[in-house]
Amino acid sequence: MCFTPLVSLFTAILEFVVATVILLFCRKSLINKFFALLIYILGFYQFTEFMLCTSSYPFFWAKMGFITYSFLPAVGLHFVMRLTKRKFEYNILYFVPVIFSVMALLKQDFIIESVCTTFFVIVHKNIPPLLVDIYGAYYFGFILLFCYLLLNSLRKEKDDLKRKEYAVIFAATTISLLPPVILFIIFPAFKIIFPSVYCQFALLFTIAAIIACYLDNKIQNKK
Repeated sequence: MCFTPLVSLFTAILEFVVATVILLFCRKSLINKFFALLIYILGFYQFTEFMLCTSSYPFFWAKMGFITYSFLPAVGLHFVMRLTKRKFEYNILYFVPVIFSVMALLKQDFIIESVCTTFFVIVHKNIPPLLVDIYGAYYFGFILLFCYLLLNSLRKEKDDLKRKEYAVIFAATTISLLPPVILFIIFPAFKIIFPSVYCQFALLFTIAAIIACYLDNKIQNKK
């Protein structure tokens, strides 16, 4: 929750609007579609936090939140691999988040605590240690891989505008993927309560996405 449920809802609405504007007015390239998708995902996550704090079904919305941010690394890596022209069977990237999503939906006691306080959202999940390790490896592994691909492309790229685009994409995708690692994986593992500040990261990502889409439009217009 972004300090109050209404701020979470406002953030979600803002992101839905921005993503829709990107789709409507920036239709030329792959990058705009993927950024819009990532913003929709972040917006829906904010909506799940709003519903967690205001509805009578906090466990259900806690599950929806977990499922939502579980897909971020797969979507991010899919985007970067397409952007850097890596040929791959992209469906494989979604195997881990789909498995964990199915487990979250079917496992009755997947969420064992879901509490919304003034500054904190507390969600405790019932996941076997081995699966926690697999989930963490998935998150860290995909982040490291997409960082490597982007930085490698940035190093080899000669066009200055394209280099700026890669740099903004790197910053934007890192902003969207690192918070879950810190807030939902590392801190809970050490029994540290975390402030739910994902909306600030989501807004930073939205700003970076707008800049990246603007640069990409300039690149497309040069062609």
